[in-house]
Amino acid sequence: MTKTSKSTRVNKRTSQHSVFEAWWSHVRAALAFSLKRLWFNPLSTWITLAAIAIALSLPAGLHLFLKNLQTLTDDKRQIPTVSLFLKEGVTAQQARDRAALLAELNGIDKVIFESKEDALKKFGEITGFGETLDTLDDNPLPHVLVVTPHLSLTGEMDVEIKKLIRKMQNYPEVDSVQADIEWVQRLRAIILIAQRILYVVSALLLLTVLLVVGNTIRLDIENRKEEIDVARFIGATRAYIRRPFIFGGLWYGLFGGVISLVIVHFALLFLIPAINQLSTLYGSHFTLSGLDFSMTFLILLISSLLGVTGAWLAVGQHLRKTEIVL
Repeated sequence: MTKTSKSTRVNKRTSQHSVFEAWWSHVRAALAFSLKRLWFNPLSTWITLAAIAIALSLPAGLHLFLKNLQTLTDDKRQIPTVSLFLKEGVTAQQARDRAALLAELNGIDKVIFESKEDALKKFGEITGFGETLDTLDDNPLPHVLVVTPHLSLTGEMDVEIKKLIRKMQNYPEVDSVQADIEWVQRLRAIILIAQRILYVVSALLLLTVLLVVGNTIRLDIENRKEEIDVARFIGATRAYIRRPFIFGGLWYGLFGGVISLVIVHFALLFLIPAINQLSTLYGSHFTLSGLDFSMTFLILLISSLLGVTGAWLAVGQHLRKTEIVL
C-alpha cells in the first residue's frame, strides 16, 4: 500500500470526524440555547407547562384509577363465596347433612352452616332491632350454607362459579342461590365502558398537548423571524434552522410530563387516607397503587414525543410558507 493511499484514508477519517464534531457541537449548542430560551419569558413558559401538565395528568390519573379498579376483579386472593338459602321446611339437621355432602365435592373448599337463629341474631345486631325481632312469633329467615370454592376455580371464575351455581340450584333443599361475583361482573362492565371513555378523552387531551406545543413554537418562530431570515441568507440548511425549535418542543413536552407526574403523585397522596378508611370499613386489604417505573417512563416518552411532533409541525409549516429549499 502506497503512502498516498494511506494518507487519503487518514484524511477521509479526519474529515468525517470533523463533520461529526461540528454536527455534535451544534446539537449541544441548540440544546443549551433552547433550554435557556424557555426562561426568556417565564410567565408564558409556566402557563404552557401548566396546560401541558394538566392535559397529561388527566388521562394518566384515569388510567391509574382504572388499573386499581381492575385489581379488585383480578385479585385471586379475594375468593368468591356462594350463599345457598334453603327452603322454609328444611330442618337444621337436613341443612348440616347437605353441608357435609357439599364439602366432599372436588370444586369446594369449605362449607359453613348458618342457622336461621344465628342469622336473626346477626341481623338484630347489625340493624339494632334485636328487641323488636324477639317479639316475632316466627323466624322469617332461612338456614344458609356459605360455600367457598377452591382457589383454583378463580382462574376462570366466571365460568366455573356459574357451573357450580347451576349444579347447586338443582338441590331439593335449596330455595335460591346468591354469589358475590355479581358485583365483579358489573364492575368489569363499568370498567369496560370507562376504558372506552378513557381512550376518547386521552386522544382529545393528547391532541390538546400537540396544539399547545405547536402554537407556542409558532409564536417563538414569529418572534425570531428576522433571525431565521438572516440564517437563510448566509446559507443555513433546513435542519439547522429546525433543530433549536425541535429541542424547544422536546423541553416543553418533557417538563410538562414531569409536572404531570407530580400532580398525579400528590393526587394519590390526597386520596390514600380516604381509600384506606373505606377499605377498612369493608374488611378488605385493598391498597391504592401508584405509578410504576414503566408507566412513568411511558408518560415521559409520550409527552416528549408530543412536544417534538408539535414543534416539527409548526416549523415545517413555517418553512413551507417561506419556500425554503433544502
